[in-house]
Amino acid sequence: MKRHLILALFLLTAGTAWAQNSSLAVYFKFVNVVEGYDHDCKTQVFIDGELVGTSGVVRETQGESVVVPVSKGRHEIRIVNWALYEGTWEEHTVANNYSFDAIYEGQRTIAKKKEKLYLVFDVDNGPSHSWGKKKKK
Repeated sequence: MKRHLILALFLLTAGTAWAQNSSLAVYFKFVNVVEGYDHDCKTQVFIDGELVGTSGVVRETQGESVVVPVSKGRHEIRIVNWALYEGTWEEHTVANNYSFDAIYEGQRTIAKKKEKLYLVFDVDNGPSHSWGKKKKK
């Protein structure tokens, strides 16, 4: 009985490690920010509705990245930027009086060991994204 329990635990642990054999690196940065509005911010990454990682706190124009584990396969990905405004964290959205929603939402099939998503939150032109490579200016 004890051997069966140990074997089951081993298989469960090995299965979990095998399932999360990829990573997603999310890079974000704000451009064309008006002087005096370069807020502290952080970005959260949700995979299939579950919060899996949060970046460090940086100025919007400094940019940052966050790397999260993800299993291979098709996933719903949601990335939300938060701004620190007058001591309160709030989503960087039009509903909170920002000029655009600093959010990415989409489906993606994770097939590589290391996936990269680049987000540029351009105050003049709105948000843009690219998978795998930075967009050239």
